[in-house]
Amino acid sequence: MTRPEVAMYLPISERLLAPVLDEARDLASALAPLDVPQIAALIVLQYLPRLRGEVASSPQQILSNAVRGGHEQVSRTGLQAFVEQIAAQLDRAKVRAGVALLGEFRLALAGDTHAQEGLESIALLSGDRAVLTSEQSRIFKEVRAQTDDHIHVQGYAGTGKSFLIRSLAAMLEPSGARLLVLAERQRQLHALLSGLGQMTHVQASTFERLVTAMTPKGLIDPVNVRMSRTNYHAPTPHDQQVAEYLNIQPTGQFSTHDLVRMVRSTVAAFCFSGEREIDGSHIPAWCASSLDDSTRLMVLHHASQLWQATLLPDSPGFEPPVRGYHRIKWAALNGWKIPSRYTHVIIDECHDLAKPMLQILDASPQAVISVGDEYQNLQGRPQRRANVIRQRAVTSSVRTGTALEQVVNSLILAHPGATKLPFHGNPLARTEIVYYDRPQAPEAPATILVHDTWGLFEWSQRLASENIEVELLSSSERLDVFVSDCIDLYQRGARPRHPELFRFESWQAVSERFEKNRGFQRIDRMLTRGYGAQDWAKVSARRLDPSARRCSLGLISDVRNREFDVVMLTPELVEHAWQSRFDALAAASSSIYVAVTRARRRLIVPERLRQWIEEITTRRNSPRLPFQIA
Repeated sequence: MTRPEVAMYLPISERLLAPVLDEARDLASALAPLDVPQIAALIVLQYLPRLRGEVASSPQQILSNAVRGGHEQVSRTGLQAFVEQIAAQLDRAKVRAGVALLGEFRLALAGDTHAQEGLESIALLSGDRAVLTSEQSRIFKEVRAQTDDHIHVQGYAGTGKSFLIRSLAAMLEPSGARLLVLAERQRQLHALLSGLGQMTHVQASTFERLVTAMTPKGLIDPVNVRMSRTNYHAPTPHDQQVAEYLNIQPTGQFSTHDLVRMVRSTVAAFCFSGEREIDGSHIPAWCASSLDDSTRLMVLHHASQLWQATLLPDSPGFEPPVRGYHRIKWAALNGWKIPSRYTHVIIDECHDLAKPMLQILDASPQAVISVGDEYQNLQGRPQRRANVIRQRAVTSSVRTGTALEQVVNSLILAHPGATKLPFHGNPLARTEIVYYDRPQAPEAPATILVHDTWGLFEWSQRLASENIEVELLSSSERLDVFVSDCIDLYQRGARPRHPELFRFESWQAVSERFEKNRGFQRIDRMLTRGYGAQDWAKVSARRLDPSARRCSLGLISDVRNREFDVVMLTPELVEHAWQSRFDALAAASSSIYVAVTRARRRLIVPERLRQWIEEITTRRNSPRLPFQIA
């Protein structure tokens, strides 16, 4: 009988495996001479019996996960602690059973001289070497072989996208590449570049700074002059100012406030679209179906006026602010290109790119490497690069354990996104899921993630009332303004300043807008009972009390690039997803996806999430989700 071709060599030899299987040997001492890839091979062997008939996972994925996860754990806790952990988890009987299945999986043990097949080892600027997972290695080798081609990498949360970017940047240096690294926000760039070190061939920029650099110099076009200003910080005009400038009058069905909101939303939608002119497709969905023809034409007319006033105000009393998305749209409309001094562009978090930024990339001559995760777009509507671009995927997490696979894969099933490859957890990581019926402050330090600013306000008060010190992961200044505006608007009718509230002229208007929001409902009851500025001052003081129990608190949008040992989701996150349909479901499930994938060791979630997952699984009649670890 012909021996099946070996698909992969496990990076451990029979000589090194024998002491591990010897019952007379202490397991920890048998593991002591092994390195991380060799220990990862033992993990693969232990899992082989569970993989029989399993199509969602593969030995290659488990090996790459285990190698990468092992290296990260060793960097945090040291090799000895890592070996002790594996010794406590390893089952000799299961490893022995896995050895018997090598042929069935077309695997073989490596000889003492075998290299780690399929895994790429790269040199870092620090002088150390790092090992890419098998998925990362395939992409690394492909880019190295075709450095002038475009490629997009869809990488699930925790799969090491930033590490891959740094690896690609290091690889491109010897070729003479001049690399531009782009991200939407400065903090994203800071997190990404912190691992790059001193690379003279790498320059970094936010989208807005790039567009400023792209704006032609020496022109007298007044719009270009206005768009290139970097010290422009005009406040957002109130609805009444916009209505007076545009001469917006209420109709029988809609108030002036409603119409101004439609006009603002239409301009914003246009700026994030690929069209050259404002049209009916930019009218927001929440009102488009209820507009008659005359009102629709009126909204489009006023939206065009507001866009022109943003480009070049014609009245000294009305000067709308210029935001980054205005500049990017203007650059796309003009067909401006990324400067030719760069040969390659790498974009992190491509899922947040607006269509105009994609148009700029398409017009530019550089080879573009984009990395992102469509499920981390919190609006639920990520733009996609052209199909002619090579599309690759990284699905194996190095951050979270396999216990999260069912949760994450159910969210992927529920989401209308295109990528449906299964998410794989790291078999070396241990992530526990704890369900609760009633929300209460965690007994141990944890990071609590909320749906919106109402939740931030409410949970700050809730935690302070239980003598828990709160570390805000979102802006404390913005929250203070939000709370102060709520109190002043409720008690005195004072006009708010916060961006989420400034359009409302009364608390009644706020109530009508957020009446179904449970966080708002609780805040409204607090204000009805006399909650005031002195009560919030006590909450703010609690942030500074070193003797109190401690929890972190933040919006999901502010933690997308972070990870935490313990994460708790508040009930509103799941309730919002449960009640959402169609387009809203994409945004809601993306929020939960981002939140649950921040956890390393423990995830605390509402029981409602388990019920929602069961409903998704039943409704989609999905096949069995990836394996789970006991």
